[in-house]
Amino acid sequence: MDYTKNLIRFVILITFLLFAISIISSYSKFKWKPVNSINIIADVIKADTPTLVLAETSVDTTSKFNTPAVVVDSIQVNDTLQNKTNNDTLRTEVVHTVFQNFSEPNRITDFQQDPSGIVLKRFINKLIELKNGQRKKIRIAYLGDSMIEGDLITQTLRKLLQQTFGGYGIGFMPMSSLYGADRNYANTSYSNWQESNFIANKNGKKLFLSGRCFEANGYAYTQIKDKTAPSTSILEKHLLFGNTLGTTTVTVNGKPVTIQSANIMNDTILESSAGNALRFEVVNANNLYGFSLESPFGIILDNFSFRGISGHEYGRMDTAFLSAIAKTHSYDLIVMQYGVNMFVKPTDSEFNWFFGPFTKSIYKLKAAFKDADVLLVSSADKAFRYDDSYKTAIGLRNLLTFQQRVAYSTGSAFYNTYASMGGEGSMVRWVNSNPPLAYKDYTHLTPKGADIIGKSIYDAILFEYNKAVQNSSN
Repeated sequence: MDYTKNLIRFVILITFLLFAISIISSYSKFKWKPVNSINIIADVIKADTPTLVLAETSVDTTSKFNTPAVVVDSIQVNDTLQNKTNNDTLRTEVVHTVFQNFSEPNRITDFQQDPSGIVLKRFINKLIELKNGQRKKIRIAYLGDSMIEGDLITQTLRKLLQQTFGGYGIGFMPMSSLYGADRNYANTSYSNWQESNFIANKNGKKLFLSGRCFEANGYAYTQIKDKTAPSTSILEKHLLFGNTLGTTTVTVNGKPVTIQSANIMNDTILESSAGNALRFEVVNANNLYGFSLESPFGIILDNFSFRGISGHEYGRMDTAFLSAIAKTHSYDLIVMQYGVNMFVKPTDSEFNWFFGPFTKSIYKLKAAFKDADVLLVSSADKAFRYDDSYKTAIGLRNLLTFQQRVAYSTGSAFYNTYASMGGEGSMVRWVNSNPPLAYKDYTHLTPKGADIIGKSIYDAILFEYNKAVQNSSN
């Protein structure tokens, strides 16, 4: 009995002491490290709202970029600014200024503090040189998933850029493609090509930016008619290939042509003549990548679509081979559009695990194509069925924040497709529009929808171009 009474007294005493410590800790400035973590009434006391949390984050106001810690939560930062007091707004204004363009539609940002600064500056300067006759060609590599399959988005962007800055031709075409016939601007046929690619490459072939490599065991052919090129204008028909079987004779539009693999990456003009058709025939050849049908001048924009990937695959490419591509067939702008394949299920909302693999791809491309700017095109809106209706994926904003963080960390420019579509719920609206701008998979755009995004990206590039032209005239 005495034992029980003593135990009760002890429990009451300890409880009283803990209560007293909690009261003192909560309502006074008294702090003692051994009891800092002891507070048995924390859940019933309203905590003071930290009003200077953002100010605790170090912000460099003199350099071009802010610190990555701010970038990760930039959407939340912008959303909460309006709820801050005037004092706090002043202390966090630099954060808002730097990242306010992240959600701006139809524009490109590289997170500069100065709004008069030129985004994609090297590329824009090259456009000015091209327009002034000081440069012959500009090449653009547009890498993406099924969102650009069948030349969607890119065909519109290419057409508008060529109308403004000159050039014609569809650019890159693979030796064969299951989806090549979907292109509105080229007719293709082919036979007997074996393909290694990002998904299936058991022999460890060196892959081109298309993520593919082809070989012919026996006779094989490819036939292309480029509907973007006038039939009376000079069209260069390039063959892109790696190490072949020494010296190889191929047939080009009925005529024999000898090609040699002098390097691990080669670009040979098979024919430069009037006419927009190419028929290529070969017997027993390997390490062939495709063709480039292009004008002798102007804008050349290559579509490198690969269904089902997320962009990290470029981080696994052979570094020396990428550098060889840059030396032989270089690019002035690399566009990367990925995101929809990050969603495996409707509840997916965490994407930071992918930060390392994706940034590795960008850094590897930047290291090889040293003279190229990089533009990240964000995920479009994507909808899933929640309860009884389709709504924007609950993780979509987290994905956009992740993609913004990647752009910031790698020093890449950024275009917000989601905002340019109209933001929250836009995919559902695009599906239900008349005519439809997106398909009922609530993921992919129809040709009309893709035209809108292609035109929007063009407008964003032209905005920077006009800004640069105006700055140079002042």
